[in-house]
Amino acid sequence: MGRNKPNPPLKDLEPHIRKFWDREFNDIKILARLEEDKLSDTEKYGLAIKKFCEYRKKLGLICARTANFQVEDIINDMIDLRKKYPHAGYLRVKKLLRKRLKEVTKCVIIEYMHKYEPDLVRARVRLKRYGLALHTGVDPFTGKIKMVSDPGPENFCLAKGHSFIRQSLDSGLEGPLQHRYMKEKNNMPPEIAWSNMRRNFTPGIEDILSNPDVNYSCDNPLEYNVFEWVFIPWFQAELDVYVDLINTTKRRAQTHKILPHVPPDDIDENAHRYNALNFKIPIDPNADYIKEAERLYAPPDHSVFELESVSPEFDYWACSYYIQIGSPTVTDDNVWNVYEEILNKFMTNAPLVEDLQLEGFYDDREEYLNEVQNALQVNIHTMVDDLQALQYDEEGAYMGGVNGGLGPELKDEDLAEGIVDFLSDDEDYDVDND
Repeated sequence: MGRNKPNPPLKDLEPHIRKFWDREFNDIKILARLEEDKLSDTEKYGLAIKKFCEYRKKLGLICARTANFQVEDIINDMIDLRKKYPHAGYLRVKKLLRKRLKEVTKCVIIEYMHKYEPDLVRARVRLKRYGLALHTGVDPFTGKIKMVSDPGPENFCLAKGHSFIRQSLDSGLEGPLQHRYMKEKNNMPPEIAWSNMRRNFTPGIEDILSNPDVNYSCDNPLEYNVFEWVFIPWFQAELDVYVDLINTTKRRAQTHKILPHVPPDDIDENAHRYNALNFKIPIDPNADYIKEAERLYAPPDHSVFELESVSPEFDYWACSYYIQIGSPTVTDDNVWNVYEEILNKFMTNAPLVEDLQLEGFYDDREEYLNEVQNALQVNIHTMVDDLQALQYDEEGAYMGGVNGGLGPELKDEDLAEGIVDFLSDDEDYDVDND
């Protein structure tokens, strides 16, 4: 930015500096992005690299060499982080410490691990015993964690709705299912994301949940409802932190990978910087075919869309008791204490508990499956009986729905006329190599 102009106000740049710093961009790249994305009025303001560094330091964003943290400086942080991320390696730990505004060198982290964690071995429990379950899904191009999906009744309705909408827009697609299930080892990005989450995230959560000093059973109606009310918001907040950590962390560079190695969030927001195109087609959310698909396969008043984990009556009393105990902020260290205090409040009011008619945890997946099957008059498994499965072009590995899954039938004259127009190897085009 121009050197002979006044500097832009720090408050205007702060959110952008923090965002790019969180994505592990260096000073030069952050400054370039501020200018390229026109995040400051360059006609009015200028910002040189030296002044930018001053701004960054004012925000508490200190580089590792300047901060010069040693092993003794991170002991308390590491003890706290290991409660949630007991198996995290040095790269993950480095990013977690960065979230705490501690930029620590790789050497210091490795020295800590060799000194204090030579034999870190943990026994694991499963989340389902607490009435909890996790699913994960990612954008395969950006690597950004975005949604959940698995081949069950929920995905069946998604597949039917997906097919209904596409066939409403293009009658030529009628007949074949417009959705491809990725079974076993074929759906690699979500499997990798799930494996990383099981290794880096859930062990710490499971350690917190497996408190030997607390009696809890998801089969006990009162205990289960209090657990849901206290733990699910806390658990979701922890998941949000983990997702943000993954989505703002740049990938380790690998020569055999053609996808960008930058943070997924940046690819998602700025695909054009990585020689990618956005093929999303905007549609009218109020169109008749959208409303009909929603009515058939995702009715808004269905219980599956109820976000509250407990009944409104139970929520009212739980909120009241939470206020009575001082409305403490729920953290890793006190989550079981909050649970026990609210549980005791309910237990001292036996008539209320009886009137609430609470239920313990049970897996209602089969009931939901039968409900969907009866409503749509189809059998649900990994296929959809009333639609043809997409064929698969083994040679070209085409994954769309055109021509029954085999892709468009292109003739030589079509290619000559430029229907398919790929960039020439000889053409000059900008590629962001950062």
